[in-house]
Amino acid sequence: MTPETKQETAVEDIKRSSNYLRGEISRELDNDVAKVSNESEQILKFHGIYAQDNRDVRRERAVKGEELDYIFMIRIAIPGGRLTTDQWLALDGAATDVADGTIRLTTRQAVQFHGVLKDGLRPLARAVDAHLMTSFGACGDVVRNVVSCPELQSNDANERLREISRHLTRSFRATTEAHWEIFVNGDKAVSREEVTERPFYGETYLPRKFKIAVAHPNENCVDVLAQDVGLIPGRHPEVGEGFNLVVGGGLGRAYANPDTFARLADPMTFVTYDEVEEVIAAVLVTYRELGDRTDRKRARMKYVVADMGYEQFRKEIEVRLGRELREPLALPTHFDADDHLGWRTRPDGTHQVGVRVSAGRVRDDDTSRLRSALRLVAQRHPVTFFLTPQQDIVISAIPGAARENVEEILRRHGVRPVAELGNVERTALACPALPTCGQALAEAERRLPELVGHIEGALARRQLGRRALQLRMTGCPNGCARPAVAEVGIVGRTKSTYDVYVGGGPRGDRLATLYREKVPFDEIAVVLGPLFDRWEAEGDAEESFGDFLTRVGVE
Repeated sequence: MTPETKQETAVEDIKRSSNYLRGEISRELDNDVAKVSNESEQILKFHGIYAQDNRDVRRERAVKGEELDYIFMIRIAIPGGRLTTDQWLALDGAATDVADGTIRLTTRQAVQFHGVLKDGLRPLARAVDAHLMTSFGACGDVVRNVVSCPELQSNDANERLREISRHLTRSFRATTEAHWEIFVNGDKAVSREEVTERPFYGETYLPRKFKIAVAHPNENCVDVLAQDVGLIPGRHPEVGEGFNLVVGGGLGRAYANPDTFARLADPMTFVTYDEVEEVIAAVLVTYRELGDRTDRKRARMKYVVADMGYEQFRKEIEVRLGRELREPLALPTHFDADDHLGWRTRPDGTHQVGVRVSAGRVRDDDTSRLRSALRLVAQRHPVTFFLTPQQDIVISAIPGAARENVEEILRRHGVRPVAELGNVERTALACPALPTCGQALAEAERRLPELVGHIEGALARRQLGRRALQLRMTGCPNGCARPAVAEVGIVGRTKSTYDVYVGGGPRGDRLATLYREKVPFDEIAVVLGPLFDRWEAEGDAEESFGDFLTRVGVE
């Protein structure tokens, strides 16, 4: 009996018949219907757009027999998170003109707009395109936004390192003109495009998304081992400057599929600047050919590496590359993540300040008018903005004469300085979750401040209030806020319960362990209490929570 041949998913057929990511999107944008078809939903992702609905009113509308409140999320890819003042002001204007009045910063240094109606998609795309930004490739089965440590991109940084995230983003962006035809120029493609798409994409692109990050050689704010491909700058004794290249990381899981899991990347090789693009292309071709197109839950590259084994995967890369790979260097041993917050003076004499953005949501509210403050800074001073992988923002290249005014603007608008932040609050991350994300099982962003308060209170009662603790919260196991490598990872399980993971750490080199399942929100800090008791009684003075749990074990 021959083994059963699995069928490719419907998404593969949609991609294949889309005329290189066009489909029927243009026609559907022109009609008066608030939503788009399922086929267009899938293709829109390649254009950086997710079809959603406001889940806060879903039940109410269903009871009344009304149509759902259809909205869209559009994600702008910002390579390395670097923005000029004009670009920031364009994003700020779009938040008012077509979105919900907020700007959402992601852990991949992108910008998201929520609550966009269908007729706002084209105006938003045109507005960002006019300032050399795009949503194309921010989602979909392609290489996503390339993230990079902000410290690699400052004015005084090595020029090649400063531009590496932009260079890789350009090199691995799909070549189809579909986005500009549909959203920017307004030209409708009336016939199938004769195009030679990049060989690692072809007609059906990748099996799933693909993530690249560039770490700092001395710190790991980007969680480089959680990426499909990670680059760590270094110097090889024989070939000089380049990168340690790691492969096969990824943190998402699926409750319905027990054969899914989080995985850290393996060191594969050392590449020079001249080799890096060629080697990543070989990795992409290997993934394109060997990735699972029959089950999207197991379509990520980490499963190819895990299923065949790292050594065999490495050989597959060498076959497609046409040569052997050199061995990697040893990975850094002191690699704690920098949160980039607070004031610093740059080697070139300018200043920068890292500003905390709770859960990445830039807004004006009763506690802080952060959005207005950033707008005013951008209008007054020739600075550079960096979005960080911790969902925060760094105002960089501040002239010496402007520092006092920037401080005054932030203070007057209620933006809290780093010294006033709690030790959990300072680095806590959350995904958007409800009410917009269709994958969310539970709350995350909206309840993060409350959870931070619970945990900071529990630490303070145990004389642990001055110790830092890394907390990350998501509404589902897809892992957008990277809870799988956190000291405490809170992952939505049902509408009212969460799975609690512990034992990761700020170096991003260790997976957290499942500690308790289906914990009600109000009991999370209580459940963690016995571990905090042990940390207080048995932990060394400078020992992090994750390191302590790894040393003593978790029961």
